[in-house]
Amino acid sequence: MDLKVAQGNHVAGPTGVPETVEGLEEALQNAGLRIALRRGEFPYGRELGSGFWLWDPKGEHSLERAVALANEALLDMPGVRAVSAREMESGVAFTVATPMGEGEVTVWKATTAS
Repeated sequence: MDLKVAQGNHVAGPTGVPETVEGLEEALQNAGLRIALRRGEFPYGRELGSGFWLWDPKGEHSLERAVALANEALLDMPGVRAVSAREMESGVAFTVATPMGEGEVTVWKATTAS
């Protein structure tokens, strides 16, 4: 079980207590956070994150490259893999397969300034 995060902030329930996630929702949330985090930027776990922030959406085979960069972040999550990606206005939507099922996570467009 983990605290629910949306757009970088913890989500509070109607009583002000932080909401929690578990199971598939927790696995997808953790996958999305790992993909979005720049590798080496988290001081308590420098191995967390990916190189997705360097991703060039105009490059050749860009969506295949996005999946590869996402999977870099998911290496230490057993059985969790990005299987596809599609570009959206708000970022990239990754289809992520886990032992509990499959779902989609959206990661905002990465730039060298973000």
